[in-house]
Amino acid sequence: MATLIDLGIKVPDIHARAKVAGVFKNGERLLKSEEAPEHLVLDKPRARLRDIFKTHNGALVVSEKLRALMEEMDPDLHQFMPVSIDNRVEPGRWFILNVHAKQDSVIDDQSDVRPNSGSPANSHEIMYFKYFPAQKGHINATINSARLGGLHVWRERRYPDSLLVSDAFHAELKRRKIEFFEMRKAREVAGNHAKIIPPRDVSCAAAHMI
Repeated sequence: MATLIDLGIKVPDIHARAKVAGVFKNGERLLKSEEAPEHLVLDKPRARLRDIFKTHNGALVVSEKLRALMEEMDPDLHQFMPVSIDNRVEPGRWFILNVHAKQDSVIDDQSDVRPNSGSPANSHEIMYFKYFPAQKGHINATINSARLGGLHVWRERRYPDSLLVSDAFHAELKRRKIEFFEMRKAREVAGNHAKIIPPRDVSCAAAHMI
C-alpha cells in the first residue's frame, strides 16, 4: 500500500477530494491535471513491488512495463498520470492509472450477483458481485461476449469498482512476466472469456473479471 502525499494539496476541499477518490475507484471520468497527485510514499519502501498496486485513496499505480502493454493493446484508451515514489531509489517510471472505459457485458441472472441495497426493487442499475472464492480457477459470473467492444481492460458500467481484462491481455501478462492482481476466470456466452480482479486487491466491492 502507499499514500498519495500531495493529494490534499492538489485538492484541498474534502468533498472534492472524495470525488477524486471516486474517480480512482470507479473511473467515472477523466482526471484533470490539476487534481492528479504527483508524489507517493510506500508503507514499506523495501518491499518488492508488483507492476500494479493501489494506494490508500484507492488509486491504481502501474509500472512503465504494464503501461506499455495497455497502450499496445488498448491504444489511447486509458489515462496515465505520472507519479514519483519518493521513498524508493530503484529506477523506473510509475503512473496513476484511470480505467474509465466501460462495457455492460455481465449477464446478471447467470451470475452470483446482487443489486445495490439502496436501489429500487428489481432494479439492476447498480450491481455487485457477492463474493470472491478462496479457491483459484473460475468465478460464478457470466459474460456475454456479444456485448464486448474489443476492449482488453475495462470496468463494468453497472458494477462499481469492477475491473476486468480479456483472455488475450491475461496471456500477455503471463508471457511478459508482468505481475498483476490475482484473477479468476468468468464463464462466457458466445465468445471470449474474461477474468476478474478480486475485491481485496481493488476495493471491497470490486468484481473479479479480468
